[in-house]
Amino acid sequence: MDSESMQYIAEACKYLSIGMISIVMFSVGKAVASVFTTVISCISRNPNVKNDVSVFAWAGAAITEAIALYALGLAIVLLYA
Repeated sequence: MDSESMQYIAEACKYLSIGMISIVMFSVGKAVASVFTTVISCISRNPNVKNDVSVFAWAGAAITEAIALYALGLAIVLLYA
């Protein structure tokens, strides 16, 4: 293969990787929604545990969002590198 073909393949792989990162971002959005849906369900069943559950919910959401930020950083690096 010549260098021009290799460059086109590398460019295609870069955009394919960014597309797969968008799947990760979608999954993170669903995971955060799931965390807060579970919190609402838990608090509606037993309102006395609101303070205990909300601490774990915010921690879980923050950890899940960290995955999204890592994926976003990787997408930006791939796009402009």
